[in-house]
Amino acid sequence: MILIRWLRSLQNPIQEGQPEEQPQTTQTQPFQPDSGIDNQWRSYRVEPGKTMAQLFRDHGLPATDVYAMAQVEGAGKPLSNLQNGQMVKIRQNASGVVTGLTIDTGNNQQVLFTRQPDGSFIRAR
Repeated sequence: MILIRWLRSLQNPIQEGQPEEQPQTTQTQPFQPDSGIDNQWRSYRVEPGKTMAQLFRDHGLPATDVYAMAQVEGAGKPLSNLQNGQMVKIRQNASGVVTGLTIDTGNNQQVLFTRQPDGSFIRAR
């Protein structure tokens, strides 16, 4: 065993004063909702006959996020029952990831969907 190590050291001599090469590792950062200035809300007015998925596609947003929100849509089905002229606000982080969505449902009421660390959404109100 010692002989093998000695032979390997002869094959890859390290010059004095130079550090050994370390294998490079890539670290992936877990999803963290950005706060403050990094989050941008954009407002959209629902056009006649448009669905939420169409609104997302029209603005270059992933329709898969709408489908994930629809899984937790809840009472009143606000994503499915859009009305002409209704206001929708979509929040994106600095990377463009959709992190939240609000829908004005009338009577000064809003429904809020928020992205969770695992990428799913919850209906917060």
